[in-house]
Amino acid sequence: MVDFRAEDEALGSLILIEELFQTLAKSDVVPAAKLADVVRGAVARLDTTDHFGAGAAVRHYFERWLSE
Repeated sequence: MVDFRAEDEALGSLILIEELFQTLAKSDVVPAAKLADVVRGAVARLDTTDHFGAGAAVRHYFERWLSE
């Protein structure tokens, strides 16, 4: 854990959220289209702030959702 960085935490969070979204969609708790809307909204917010690259990171991990 000595080499643990904030980037590791961010990546882990994205992967965890992606897994959660996939589980929600597969169980029909939340429709995949609605989850895709949530991801698109997050990407749009990140793209309009000073966090350059954050929107691209989210987009990368949720590509499948965004393409549906």
